[in-house]
Amino acid sequence: MPSSALLVWIEPVAATSATTLQGAPASGQDAPAPAAGTAQGAPAAGNPPPSGAESFFGGNLLVPLIACMAIFYFFMIGPERKQRKKRDQMLASLQKGAKVMTTGGLYGSVAQIQDQIVTLQIADGVRVRYALSAIQTVLEDEAAEPEKSDKKS
Repeated sequence: MPSSALLVWIEPVAATSATTLQGAPASGQDAPAPAAGTAQGAPAAGNPPPSGAESFFGGNLLVPLIACMAIFYFFMIGPERKQRKKRDQMLASLQKGAKVMTTGGLYGSVAQIQDQIVTLQIADGVRVRYALSAIQTVLEDEAAEPEKSDKKS
């Protein structure tokens, strides 16, 4: 019976190591209850320590999130909405005879507007059809601007 003697010898060693490492009895043995006021095996009282983000933002993550959203709106969404509104007004006021430039860089004057299709006259007898959304800018009349002369007076 050397094997049973070996088991008897190993079991108490395993029980004592399990009790010291985990704070709980091993293999069904009852351990004495800890005295009142000791923290042996008990979770820490109060709140857990704050995580990295909570300690960085002071524990309130909602305020920086709202601030980031407000900054994003004022710098990205707001100006883009103003530009789109201005462009929509420009396209709505487009009339026959207006000089325009397309997104592809083609200059011409408006010959006809039908629904969402604009016919541009780019030269005498040359007309092309474009989508209304392809109109990038309406050009001012060149005659209205005073010509600059390089002649010396």
